[in-house]
Amino acid sequence: MIQHRKKRKLIVLADDFTGANDAGVNLVNAELVADVVFQLPYSGKAQALIINSDSRAMDANHANEKIHDLVSKIGKIRQTDWVLKKIDSTLRGNIGSEIEALMQATGRTIAILAPAYPNAGRVTIKGNCYVHGKLITETEFASDPKTPVLHANIAEIIRLQSKISCVNVTHQQLNDLFKHHDKNGNNQHLIIIVDTQTQDELKHVVSVATQAKTLPLLVGSSGLFQAFSESQVVKNHSNLFAMIGSMSEIAQKQINRLTSHPNTHFVHLDIDEMLSHGIQKYQQIISEALNQGQHCIAHTSLEHSARHQVIALCEKWALTRTQLGEKICLLLGELTQQVISYSSPKALYLSGGDVAIAAANALGAEGFNIQGQIADCVPYGRFIHSEWNKLVLTKAGAFGSEDTLFEILTFIERK
Repeated sequence: MIQHRKKRKLIVLADDFTGANDAGVNLVNAELVADVVFQLPYSGKAQALIINSDSRAMDANHANEKIHDLVSKIGKIRQTDWVLKKIDSTLRGNIGSEIEALMQATGRTIAILAPAYPNAGRVTIKGNCYVHGKLITETEFASDPKTPVLHANIAEIIRLQSKISCVNVTHQQLNDLFKHHDKNGNNQHLIIIVDTQTQDELKHVVSVATQAKTLPLLVGSSGLFQAFSESQVVKNHSNLFAMIGSMSEIAQKQINRLTSHPNTHFVHLDIDEMLSHGIQKYQQIISEALNQGQHCIAHTSLEHSARHQVIALCEKWALTRTQLGEKICLLLGELTQQVISYSSPKALYLSGGDVAIAAANALGAEGFNIQGQIADCVPYGRFIHSEWNKLVLTKAGAFGSEDTLFEILTFIERK
């Protein structure tokens, strides 16, 4: 199993269906939810939206227009969102036109172009494309009936369709080039063609892009997408994130039963503090614990007097009990979604019906696919069409025995 780093939105444009699927497979192997779409707008919940522009055989102008049109229908793309362009490793299609269009439409000033696919014998040396040791112009791809490759030099191919400046560097030089660009605050558009001959060199390219002050447009074939997908994950642990909003006595006993359980971190959620200052503090604490491989139990109160504190909170915030309850549920749902955006535990446990549905809504779920039950009172399954695609366990707050939460942790560790 694997665990995600902070999840950014991923937008991928590919110029044909099979290329889109190639990109998607790599992302799915990293346990990202990926959808390939043929038309926009898109209303799904996938973490990675892969758009097939079907533009490889178009003329350059039409391909450029198609990219602009598609991007305009995606919705807002932030500078913190990854934008990637999937191209053919033999450089067929409208490489220059589509890179230029995508840079213009998304506001990216730098594109990193690393088309090599070493596992298939396609490498880049001194800015030229080689296939199994031969210049691509000496292979069958030079006479492709629909999209012949007329040049081996990648910069020359781009110049046929774009006026954006190109520079060729080795993978070792890429980092220094980025540092120089960031230091000078250069906003001039630039396409960086990177020499790569191995998968490890492609991993280095992705590493440099990830650390850049401003995210570049990443352009490449399956080799780059494999390296990119691997960069998005780290080794995972069999841990649980529990969001317990119930104030029932049995729910508190279930939490107390876990105090001696190893590798378990408890986070008391102070509702008044969350109402005053927001959820960021708690998101950071919980995410850090989960990313260290610990179980994390987030709960609203262990005090018997907590129910009486509700009255004080209502008075302080000028809310009715119903309004306060709704406000708390929205906060806990938002906190759950934010934690999931910065970590990826093996399973999510939601205790308390109002909290469970608030979390489901925050995660974009359209339903719940039930797969079984443990501890006689804890159904488990997966949310339908949610950004969270792993195991979910739910429990009514007052149900179960003192050992219920302990049994859940044991179940997760063994599953």
